[in-house]
Amino acid sequence: MTVKKIKLATGSVLHTFFEDGDFLDCYSVQIDRADALIGEIAQRIFIGLPRWINVLLAVRDLGVMPFGLKTTARLPTSLDFRPSIDVGDYINFLCVRSISQNEIILGEDDLHLDFKISVYRDSETSEHISLATWVRTHNRFGKIYLGTIAPFHALIVNARLNDLARQYTQ
Repeated sequence: MTVKKIKLATGSVLHTFFEDGDFLDCYSVQIDRADALIGEIAQRIFIGLPRWINVLLAVRDLGVMPFGLKTTARLPTSLDFRPSIDVGDYINFLCVRSISQNEIILGEDDLHLDFKISVYRDSETSEHISLATWVRTHNRFGKIYLGTIAPFHALIVNARLNDLARQYTQ
């Protein structure tokens, strides 16, 4: 149940967004449920965040509010676990942008940057789940913001994937 930093799967939709200068990272973990639906997996990652992540999000919201950026409190939010997920639904504060059998893309666009998150299941080894983040900054503030949150981002991704693996081994 070790989280590993990997290259983005060649089949991921995130490749269609990526251009030189964009931020892209990808981490993976193995789960014990090859039959879990991709929407279920995404909900397990983003619903029921631990308190420390919610505190970090609240601090982030306070810091960006004066700049007119979107805050998690102002975004539509759904914390209800649903048997099926559709494009346009929200998982926590993240909007579902596209969904297929093996990948769900969530994300938001804002003044300083656009970001997309991929929850991807390898079609050959269906227990292999990856969580990738793509970011395109629009201005200097976006670059400063990304540099500031990057260390926290890596901690959060690792924590959520470790938690996902634990949920499927119980």
